[in-house]
Amino acid sequence: MNKNYDIELSSNESDNDSDSNETFTGADNSSKAKIKYMRFSPDALKYVSIGHKFSAKNPTKYTSKGISHNMCFKMIKSDSRLVKSILYSYGFTQCSRKNDKVNFIWANTHMNGQTLRTFLPWQRINHFPRSVSITKKDMLHQNLSLMRKHFGGCYDFYPESFVIPDDKELLDAHYSDKETFPPLISKPASASRGRGIQIITDLKQVDTIEAHEKSRVVLSEYISNPYLVNGRKFDLRLYVTVISFQPLIVYMFNDGLARFAVDEYDDDDGFTETFKHLTNYSLNKFSENFIKNNDPTQEDIGHKWTVSALLRHLAKEGIDTKLLMVRMEDIVIKTLLSIQAQVSSAIRSTGLGPNVCFELFGFDILIDNDLKPWLLEVNLSPSLACDAPLDSILKTRVLCDTLNLAMVPILLDKNADNVVAGNEENVMENNDNNDAVSSASVSSVAASRSSSPVMFTKRSKAPFRKSNSFEHRKPYNPAARVKIYSNRINLEKFRKGNFVRIFPRKDTFYLYKHMIEELDFRHEKQDMLLYKTMYNEDPDGYEIAGDVDDYHKELMDAKKYKKTSDLSPETVGFLQEALDEAAEYEREKHANGFRIYPKALPRLHPYARRRTSSQVQADELRRQARIEALLIKPLEQELLRVASSSKVLSDVKSKV
Repeated sequence: MNKNYDIELSSNESDNDSDSNETFTGADNSSKAKIKYMRFSPDALKYVSIGHKFSAKNPTKYTSKGISHNMCFKMIKSDSRLVKSILYSYGFTQCSRKNDKVNFIWANTHMNGQTLRTFLPWQRINHFPRSVSITKKDMLHQNLSLMRKHFGGCYDFYPESFVIPDDKELLDAHYSDKETFPPLISKPASASRGRGIQIITDLKQVDTIEAHEKSRVVLSEYISNPYLVNGRKFDLRLYVTVISFQPLIVYMFNDGLARFAVDEYDDDDGFTETFKHLTNYSLNKFSENFIKNNDPTQEDIGHKWTVSALLRHLAKEGIDTKLLMVRMEDIVIKTLLSIQAQVSSAIRSTGLGPNVCFELFGFDILIDNDLKPWLLEVNLSPSLACDAPLDSILKTRVLCDTLNLAMVPILLDKNADNVVAGNEENVMENNDNNDAVSSASVSSVAASRSSSPVMFTKRSKAPFRKSNSFEHRKPYNPAARVKIYSNRINLEKFRKGNFVRIFPRKDTFYLYKHMIEELDFRHEKQDMLLYKTMYNEDPDGYEIAGDVDDYHKELMDAKKYKKTSDLSPETVGFLQEALDEAAEYEREKHANGFRIYPKALPRLHPYARRRTSSQVQADELRRQARIEALLIKPLEQELLRVASSSKVLSDVKSKV
């Protein structure tokens, strides 16, 4: 394909566009084709929700654009109800995994290089190649350790860690001469949702882990002086969206989640009580003492708060919350810089267009008693499950704003002729909650077809296009990529919603300039060129006063520099823009005058859940598997009980 769409965007966007979509100038210089991009809003859910008055008055207000342009999506190793609900509410049709010509892909895994080479400029996928280098715990440790060796104290925000079995000798040597063995958090490198986490307190336990674990395990020093709120330990989930790694462009959502341990904290119990020491929501929600917040207007109730509510609480205690958030932004930027070269190399090797990839990360951070934030881990495809009203409100906005930053183009002619693998039609199913396990049978494909199906031409059943399409792509040189992103940033006020752009910024850029230069192995200077384009200032023409490491030491040393007034005037100067924008994190989001979104994910009308026949069949197979699992589990438990009883009886008889 020779035409590279999305190269050049004009900044003529109107915030009052009646159809909630925008028109920009495309990159095809010969035709200056106008390309429209979707704009997503949580409001769309109301118009396809069962029982909502808007769905009766104007059910096609948001779905018409997706239906008329045959917009399609597919899910790969993901079944996120929130993602599907948002896309359904805009008239998108869900296709099977075999479909290769969809507009949008939401995956809970990474694609290999051969697959990535098949992606075309108008498609969008929610992962960058090799971003797994920070979302796998062992790889995060390795990358941050390398950066710490190279940039010293600038990277003093990650607990001392070891990967077992690789670092077993280093661990033994590190703690052999210490009088006491510090507690360590043990986490399987590839696990999530708190699975496999334990606290170990002696080297013998390390030997046991090494002997029994089949995969790598990360051991991190336990932070024994956490900052407590109401006597409880907590951590923060921050939502970060990246639209480019080179040049690096990063947005952080202006709110997040504070997850509290269920029980009050103390460090004198031998670390045997999980609900005191672990803040993982996936674990704590099973405690009988867990308090769920069912009131979306109260952000500081129970064991899950919003970050903004937590910041307001901390501000009342006299804490400089703006500086605290700037320190967290600094952690996010430095973590992403640690893999900038790797991701950029993978993008070049796969020939991906500049707008194809975007990524939503979940950064988990813990604050110690000195108000120093520590990075715990970075999550691939952070959970979008909506277990409470706060989850529904927050995560729906996070997802919609992320999709808006991704800029999904509306291009009918690109997928209308070859939409699905096989000769399929759009179909609908009568079961109104396809994410729930139900004993109701699914309507047959023939009986559930749309009365006005979209017809598709027959095509090969190969799951992806052959990679030779890569050979015909017009290459993107650094200047062209920078022009794309510069124009996207010019338009961000219409797209970013509740996100705050934390990089690049005019002044803080200079704090990271030396890192960027040393990591730019190809000397393309894309970050420098973007800065020059945005601010009409050559970053190479400015010499930072003093040693830049001194400014980073002030950011890292929260014990000595607790407040902005404790920082040097030079450091404050670099951080001023970030400090000013940090007020956005503390702002109350659900006060009177601000829009309140639905308290929970709604049940969608069947007509809104458009799926191809193969996708309906796949959903039916999954539903049947879930039903079977629910039926088999009690039977297995009963068999185990009987077997156990028989063994006990046998043991008694043998003793008699």
